[in-house]
Amino acid sequence: MKLRDHDYHLEVEGQGPPLLLLHGFTGSSGTWTTLSARLKETYTVYRIDLLAHGKTPPAAYQRMRLTEQVKDLQALLASRNERWTVLGYSMGGRIALMLAACSPQVQKTIAVSTTPGLRTADERRARRVQDRLLQQMLLEDGLEAFVRHWEALPLFTSQRQLPLETQQQIRSERLSQSAEGLAASLAAQGTGNMPSLWSCLQDLSIEWIVGEDDEKFKKIAQQAADPEKIHQISHATHAPHIDQPEKFVTMVEKLLLT
Repeated sequence: MKLRDHDYHLEVEGQGPPLLLLHGFTGSSGTWTTLSARLKETYTVYRIDLLAHGKTPPAAYQRMRLTEQVKDLQALLASRNERWTVLGYSMGGRIALMLAACSPQVQKTIAVSTTPGLRTADERRARRVQDRLLQQMLLEDGLEAFVRHWEALPLFTSQRQLPLETQQQIRSERLSQSAEGLAASLAAQGTGNMPSLWSCLQDLSIEWIVGEDDEKFKKIAQQAADPEKIHQISHATHAPHIDQPEKFVTMVEKLLLT
């Protein structure tokens, strides 16, 4: 599908109110296969490959910026004269929050293991420096070396305990990306490039999902929302939809009914 003259890979299935699913960094529309299979009986599920991920090609730096990504998704929302629910994980969660902040068509956001942005310019500047090192690793050492580094991050420690077949599926999705695409995504869409949304959270309808053992993002959610809006998944860290897929799907089904 073309969105503002850029080609996007989009999977659409089911019937009912529209639900948009946004994957995280190194992910794709395939991240949500299990969730979509459960929800397509009651929702029209839109799974999209975000810029420079999956089968959606990257663009020039200015066209890759988060504000441009959000405008593309607004064009998708405008394709249906209905209110949307948007679920986003990690990077996709940041994009979902930005989309909700400027799009009246978004009636509810489910933010999974994500952040409303860094509060200060100094924090954003420091994060951009960190991301430039990751970009350098991607472009100089290649995708496989980067994926090994990414998988070793403390955020994903729990994934080493998953069944071998599941680990291989996750790794295959990461290795299906391109080094150039991921580097472009980090450069334009990293957390250091995201505006702070902390001041407008009270105006949005957001449900937060976090892994019980993900201390960093659990703390962010606790700072961002009232306790009744935070939903913890036990025995999960940063990727609760991977660590505990059945608990995750059940929780999302419940939140969609509220």
